[in-house]
Amino acid sequence: MINQSFYAKGSILMNGNLRIVSVVALSLLLLNGCAQTDTSAKRHATKFVYKVEDSDPNFVMNKADSIRMATPFFAQFWQLGKKDRAQGVSSADAQKRVSYFHSDEFIKSISGTSHFAGKEYKDDATLSPRWRNNMSEAIAQTYMDGYLGIE
Repeated sequence: MINQSFYAKGSILMNGNLRIVSVVALSLLLLNGCAQTDTSAKRHATKFVYKVEDSDPNFVMNKADSIRMATPFFAQFWQLGKKDRAQGVSSADAQKRVSYFHSDEFIKSISGTSHFAGKEYKDDATLSPRWRNNMSEAIAQTYMDGYLGIE
């Protein structure tokens, strides 16, 4: 009789531990599904697109296509940061480059194009200061991610 109750209690404990392990394993699997798998360039392109999307209520943007097309643009700045780090550029010089990305000279050099009805249009005159500032901030952050090795 004593042995039977011992085994009964042991199986209850075993089932309880099994439940806890199952809950923990399931939680870890769910959290792993939320892990960031996007590149730095794609994350900054996404952030940029969502920031500028609401700048003109008369303008509708296809976010997915805009992100897809902006990602290679940002990737070149990530590669530049990575290249600078590999060439031994000091962090002070990297910060100077970031300052340049925020400068009026750089911001004014940013030009954009729009695609509509199969044609490409230059947007130099219509780009708002807010759009240009958001773009330069995203470029600077992407560059620093490349410099710091953040994928």
